[in-house]
Amino acid sequence: MGCCCSIKSPSQTTLGREVECPKCQQLFPSHTTNHAFNDHLDNCLMSSQQNINKIEDYRGIKYWEKVQNEQGFQWVLKEYNPSLQINEQNIQLEPFGQKQVWFRAKLEKLRIPWQNGCTILSVSQNHLLESSLESIMKLKSRLLHGELKIKFQEDQKVQDAGGLLREWSTSILQQLVDQGYLQKTETKELTYKFNPNAQSNQFDKRQLFSFLGIIVGKCLFERIPLSSYLDRTIIKHILRQKIILEDIKYFDEDLFYSWQYLLNNNIDQLDLYFQLEYYGKTINLKENGCEIKVTDSNVQEYINLNIFYYTQQFLEPYLSDFLTGFYQVIPKTLLRIFKPQELEMILFGLPFIDLQDWSKYTIYKDCSAEDYFIQWFWQILSTWDQPELSQFLRFCTGSTRVPVEGFSKLESNRGEISYFCIQASNFDNDNPYPKAHTCFNRLELPKYQELQTMEVFLKATIHEALEGQFGLE
Repeated sequence: MGCCCSIKSPSQTTLGREVECPKCQQLFPSHTTNHAFNDHLDNCLMSSQQNINKIEDYRGIKYWEKVQNEQGFQWVLKEYNPSLQINEQNIQLEPFGQKQVWFRAKLEKLRIPWQNGCTILSVSQNHLLESSLESIMKLKSRLLHGELKIKFQEDQKVQDAGGLLREWSTSILQQLVDQGYLQKTETKELTYKFNPNAQSNQFDKRQLFSFLGIIVGKCLFERIPLSSYLDRTIIKHILRQKIILEDIKYFDEDLFYSWQYLLNNNIDQLDLYFQLEYYGKTINLKENGCEIKVTDSNVQEYINLNIFYYTQQFLEPYLSDFLTGFYQVIPKTLLRIFKPQELEMILFGLPFIDLQDWSKYTIYKDCSAEDYFIQWFWQILSTWDQPELSQFLRFCTGSTRVPVEGFSKLESNRGEISYFCIQASNFDNDNPYPKAHTCFNRLELPKYQELQTMEVFLKATIHEALEGQFGLE
């Protein structure tokens, strides 16, 4: 992964090499002290950022909306209409675009100004999940509305300038998937459900699911699209909405179609009772359920009890812990306005990367779109599949997805619009790899002399062939 970082060490030590500020490009000679460089970086970031709680201008901004039709869902490109007066009393009746504007404005009122300082999370790269859990659970809830920065225990010299938060949250979710706490749903889509049966001797699982709720809430608060797509039933729990049979299609397709069959056919002759087998256990769905036969007259109750068990009872108390953590960051009263697919759009962003949109909202420094190596760059990316583009986006920005507005709404770590930027650099045989500054969505691209050479080193970034998990410089 790329990062935006500076070197932090005792004030009498020097950089030891020429270093460029990733924001203003001022060059600092090798004899500059680390203390002086860090002071400049902090001041540079602060002087260029937006005023806190300002009203955003959505004029001319387009966004993608997930719209349901007879064939299912499809993504439709729409445009914000800021001229419409938002009806505060009936906000849930407004179009999705207006709801999102209202929701973001409400969250901004909760934000602790970054001028008030930040909270440092001290974590270990070698024990990322354990150390992150310990650091987050020590925080007071109110600090979750302020700026969080990551500090690695293995390297006290690395100072996060903001970009690591996106990379850190993406890596946390991936580790929860790898360790089985998030489990793939039994559907065609790549979505995840909670797995309370995940084996672990090193974690308090209740704390872990509360931690997961905080991470998901913080990503929503900071407009960081989640890299792991949570299933529809979890979304409806967040919204405090009743889960119905149609939602099970996004949880377990076999269960959905089997229960749908029961509703649509005569089942009086089936030898079916109010109990189920799950993970080797026999569960009575109601008192004496093993003696109560399912008939045409009580089949709806049977299905409702199954839905409740699979999507809530089986998940407790971890589901409640997750929601408690989430609501520490996002007030539940603000969520009542959304339909499930609307919250999904805000939480997860776009499930695809539009390369034309990416190139349209790219700016160039020390080069232009007409330069040969820039044209090679886009030519190479056009041959990649969506997973490869997603991983390269993560290298450049810290996130695997873009918001529903696409690349026109890429933001810096403090919320200002920060278009993807390609900055040309001279090719260096000793270090021929591209470099990324994720806090500014900037890629330093060497001027390769051959297309094949560029392709090799660009591919290296998505296969994590650079400097470890976070690719720190």
